[in-house]
Amino acid sequence: MNITKQDTGQLAEQLAANYLRQQGFTIRHVNWRWKHKELDIIAEKDGRLHVVEVRSLHSAYFQAPYQSIDRQKQRHLIAATDAYIKQHKLTMEVQLDVVSIVFNGATHTLEYLPNAIYPTA
Repeated sequence: MNITKQDTGQLAEQLAANYLRQQGFTIRHVNWRWKHKELDIIAEKDGRLHVVEVRSLHSAYFQAPYQSIDRQKQRHLIAATDAYIKQHKLTMEVQLDVVSIVFNGATHTLEYLPNAIYPTA
């Protein structure tokens, strides 16, 4: 069986969404698209909107998955988040979180990083 990067990404998003639900989040959208940008998970908890970027690797030998989020990806996340807020006419506070997953054979390690991405000018 050949596991693709897309398969791994979908599994990581499912694991992240399940984790967030277990932590009391309500999942609003998974893989929400705007133009050519995508938000992995949009969730809500305690009156706050959480935009969650999911990153995964099969090994964290060289870097943790969240370390692959560069400035360009941050700008895309912020632009798509802004579009989502405007499209849904939201006024709640928003934070950008990351779920980082490392797969190791049949097991995985999941790390939730709240407020991991800060919009900058």
